[in-house]
Amino acid sequence: MIRNARIELNAIGTGSITVDGVPLKGVRSLSLDAGAGERPILRLELAVQDLSTVAETVIHVPDDTAATLVALGWTPPPGQPVEEVPDAAA
Repeated sequence: MIRNARIELNAIGTGSITVDGVPLKGVRSLSLDAGAGERPILRLELAVQDLSTVAETVIHVPDDTAATLVALGWTPPPGQPVEEVPDAAA
């Protein structure tokens, strides 16, 4: 799926990223690869916290990260209805 991304960064590494006009939140880092004559590839590292126990692992997806994933086409798992995920533009 092709998306349009806009990246604005300042000299100290802060800024904003929008994809198809939707501001992304919960982004820890990014990298952009673009070879001559090739489509650029944007890689985002999102804030996800892994809380572990001996018996099982529970993944907590912060609200900002969930909103970013929904904006990129992710469907939340059962138990986290889409209505409970905040709008990334909010």
